[in-house]
Amino acid sequence: MTDEITGLLQRIDMFNGLTEPQLSKLAGIFSIRTLDEKERLFEKGDEAGHLYLVKEGFVEVAIDVQHPAKERTIISLGPGQSVGEMSLVDRGSRSASVYAAGGGATVVLAPFAEFDALCEEDPIIGYRVMRNIAADLSFRLRHQHLQNY
Repeated sequence: MTDEITGLLQRIDMFNGLTEPQLSKLAGIFSIRTLDEKERLFEKGDEAGHLYLVKEGFVEVAIDVQHPAKERTIISLGPGQSVGEMSLVDRGSRSASVYAAGGGATVVLAPFAEFDALCEEDPIIGYRVMRNIAADLSFRLRHQHLQNY
């Protein structure tokens, strides 16, 4: 299973620049979870504790517009995409709800506490992952800012 997760990590931008041994160490803290169609991974406002990577299928990221009954999907994420990286950085509560799309999904998840412990052991892992997350968030903010003109 660790080799399968290592292969997934190699394809995700968040882990660019990590060596094979570092990816293998990182893969060791992940576990696999299968979600049925429409099954919730987490709700907006939940306390965050895990980083999620989509392995198979799709998950929908949804926000409510002043009322949960008016919830709407803002993005669909598929294999190789991550959910929860903002909370990994700031430890804030979940900013949206996430659930499995049609057909269900398989995700791999890593507890923040285990990620932190691994980064204490190998600070280069933490540095590269956080740098990659920062670069991605910066790109998104810049892109959003440019769309408003």
